[in-house]
Amino acid sequence: MSVWVFKINTKRGWKFDQYFRCRAPGVYEMGDEGWIRSAASRRFLREEVKRGDLFLCYEADRKEVVGVARAASHGRDAGQGSLIDFCPPSQAVRLENPLKRKPDLDHILAFSPKRGRGTVQRIDGDEFRRLRRIMLKKNAGQRDQLTRLLQKE
Repeated sequence: MSVWVFKINTKRGWKFDQYFRCRAPGVYEMGDEGWIRSAASRRFLREEVKRGDLFLCYEADRKEVVGVARAASHGRDAGQGSLIDFCPPSQAVRLENPLKRKPDLDHILAFSPKRGRGTVQRIDGDEFRRLRRIMLKKNAGQRDQLTRLLQKE
């Protein structure tokens, strides 16, 4: 299982709360070729993202991870509708205490200019282990829910 960040800019009219508050029972289509333009992000989706991978939901203009979800499909190539499906929102976790870019995410290259731009970025295993500890500590009231989601690794 890989860990990824899925970045959006809420100034473009979409917020992750639209996903987390959705009551539809099935998978949630997340992003199409009009939304995800970065060649690197499309390559990650097409070649590397697999069903069951973990996604950190990051709102770039607010500079915070607001939740965690699982991929409900393998990533797809352009021309096939959405490029990835997320798990039903009822299986995802909207963090009560989002993780802030500074100081919570400083150690992760995907949140720095060094890694480049793009909607989808890989999170390295050692970076995620530390981030997991921070996430659980900041969201102690959601420990059971987060542990269930994160244990599927």
